[in-house]
Amino acid sequence: MLDRAALRNLRRLTDNEDNTLTLYLDIDQTKQANRNGGYLVQAEAMLKELRSTSGDDAALQADATRTLELVRRLEPRGKTALTVVQSGHGVGEVHQIRVAIAPSVHWRRGAFLRPVVEALDEYERYAVVLTDKQRARIFTSYLGELVEHTDLISATGGKTQTTGTDRWWSQKRFQRHHEQKVALHAKRVVDALHELSLKVPFDRLIVAGPQEAAAQVARLLPRRLHGKLVKTIPLPVTASEREVSERIAQVQEEMERQQELEMVRGLLAELHESGRAVAGLENVVDAVNEGRVWKLFYVKGLDLNGKVCAACGSLAVNGERCHYCDGALHDEAHLVDRLSQSVIELAGRVEMVDGPAAEELRPAGSIAALLRY
Repeated sequence: MLDRAALRNLRRLTDNEDNTLTLYLDIDQTKQANRNGGYLVQAEAMLKELRSTSGDDAALQADATRTLELVRRLEPRGKTALTVVQSGHGVGEVHQIRVAIAPSVHWRRGAFLRPVVEALDEYERYAVVLTDKQRARIFTSYLGELVEHTDLISATGGKTQTTGTDRWWSQKRFQRHHEQKVALHAKRVVDALHELSLKVPFDRLIVAGPQEAAAQVARLLPRRLHGKLVKTIPLPVTASEREVSERIAQVQEEMERQQELEMVRGLLAELHESGRAVAGLENVVDAVNEGRVWKLFYVKGLDLNGKVCAACGSLAVNGERCHYCDGALHDEAHLVDRLSQSVIELAGRVEMVDGPAAEELRPAGSIAALLRY
C-alpha cells in the first residue's frame, strides 16, 4: 500500500544531488488502449519525448531503460502506475494506485510525488456498514480500493401474521422476541465494526441500509465510532461492490469539499498579528524552512517556481544566495511540491483544496499554513 510512510521513504531515497526519473502511467484495464500491454506504448512515447528535450544525458538514458524494464514486468491491477528510478543510487520502484492520476513524466532532483500527496489528501479511509435486520456486510475503502471484511447473518426470522383474538397474546410475544433478535443483530454488527476498527483503523464511517435498520445500528455506536459517522444512506444489503463504491465516492466528495471549506475558514480566522497562521508564498516558505508548519494549504493546480539551496536544502522565492547558509541557490520548477514534501517529512499535513474553499483561499495568495508555534 502506497501511504505517507512509503512516500517519505521514496523522498529520503532520492534526496541527493542526482536527478530522479518519476513516471505516472495510465494502466487502467477498462480502457481498450491499455490492454495487451498498450500502456507500454504510452510509456515509451513519454520517455522518448523527455529525452528529446533533455539533450544527451547518459543518466537519463539509464533511468529510462530501467523504467521500461519495470513497466514491462508490470501486472496491472490499479488505474495508475508510479515508477521512481534513480539508477546511480540503486533506486527502482513501481507502485500501483487504484485511483486515476494524470499521466506525466519528470526528470528532476528528488522524486516528483505531489500527485500522490494530493491523492492521499483527497481519499480518507472509509468504513461502510451495509445492513438490514438480518444481514450485515462491512467494507473499508481507501484510494479507490474496496475490501469486504465481514458478511454477518443473524437468525432473526421474519414477522408472522396470526388471526383470531385467542392468538393475540401469542403474536405479541412473538413480536417482542423478534424485536429482541433484531436488536441483538444490530449489537453484533456494532461489535464486528469495533473489532475491525482495531485491526484496520479508519477515518470516516457510513451506515447504509433500510432506514430503520441503519438508524438502529447508528444509535448503538459507541462514542468513538459515532464520532466517525458522517452519514446514513439508503442502500439494499444486496448492493454490488460497484454500487457501494459509487455511493462512497459521492459521500467522500461531499465531505471533502465541506471539510476543506471549514478548514480554510478556520485558517483565515488565524491570519492576524497574534494568530497561528501565515499566508502568501514568501511567508509560507519562511515558515516551512523554520519547521513551523503543521498544515499546509494550497489551491488545486497551483504551480510556482522558486529556488532551492544546494548546500542546506532550504527553499526560497528568489535570490542568488541562501539566507541561512549563504550557499548558492538553484532554480526549483516545482516549489509547491518541495514545500509539500518538506512539511510531510516533519510529520505535518498537506491539504490541497478545490471548489468553494479554493475561492476563499485565493485572495490570501492561494497558499497558506497553520503553524505549530
